[in-house]
Amino acid sequence: MKTFFSKSLSWLSLLLVSTWTVAAHPAAEFEVANKLFEQGKFADAAAGYERLLTNGPTAALHFNLGNARFKSGQPGRAIYHYHHALRLAPRDPDSRGNLQFARRSLGATVEENLGQHLLRLHTLDEWAWLACVGLGVWFLLLALGEALPARRAAFAGLMKGFGLLAFFLTALLGSAHWDRSATRLAVVVVGEAPVRPGPLAESKVAFALRDGAEVTVLEAKDDWLHVRDAGQRAGWVRRDALWLLP
Repeated sequence: MKTFFSKSLSWLSLLLVSTWTVAAHPAAEFEVANKLFEQGKFADAAAGYERLLTNGPTAALHFNLGNARFKSGQPGRAIYHYHHALRLAPRDPDSRGNLQFARRSLGATVEENLGQHLLRLHTLDEWAWLACVGLGVWFLLLALGEALPARRAAFAGLMKGFGLLAFFLTALLGSAHWDRSATRLAVVVVGEAPVRPGPLAESKVAFALRDGAEVTVLEAKDDWLHVRDAGQRAGWVRRDALWLLP
C-alpha cells in the first residue's frame, strides 16, 4: 500500500508539473513578446504574438499584436488585429481608441451609426445569453400564471413587460448576427492594392487602395474580391492584398 501510494503521488506530482508547464509556457512567451515590444523590437514582438495565436486568440493578444504591427509600419495589419480584439471584447476602450488612432494616422474615418454601435456593444454569445435570460424569465412567469390562476392577473403586467423585452433582445440577437454575417469587411495589408473593373490581371487599373484601407466585400471570384471602399468606389482586388475579418 505504501509503495502504491508513493507511486501515485509521483504520478500526481508529474501531472501537476506538466499541467503547470503547459499553462505557464504561453504566459512566459507572452511576457517575452511584451519585453521585445518594450525594447523597441516591434517586428520580433509581433512574431512572438503571432505564434501565440495558435494557442487560442484573446483580446489582449490581438490588441498587443495590433500595437506591434502599427509600430512596425503595418497599419493594415494593425487595424485588422484591433478589429479582432473588439470582436472578442467589444467594450474595450483601449482597442477602440487605438483603432481610431490608426485610422486617423491614415487620414481615414469610419463612422458607425447608432444602430451599428448598439449591435456591436456585445459579442454574439453575450446577445444570445441576454435573449435566453429574457425568454427564461418570461416562460417562468407564464408557468407561474398557469400554476397560480388566482394570481394570474397580478403577473399580467410583468408577463407582458418581459415578453416585450424577450422579443426585443431576440430581435437584437438576430440583427447582430446579420450585421456580422451579411456584411463582410476586409483590410488592405499591402502598400498599395490596384483596383480593377474586372477580375482579370489584364484589366486596366481604375484606382488603388492604400495599406490600412477598410472595405466591404461584395462578392468573391477565384483569386479576386469585389470590394467597395468608404468613398463608394467599387472594383476587383486580388485576394492576397486583403485580410478578411471574421
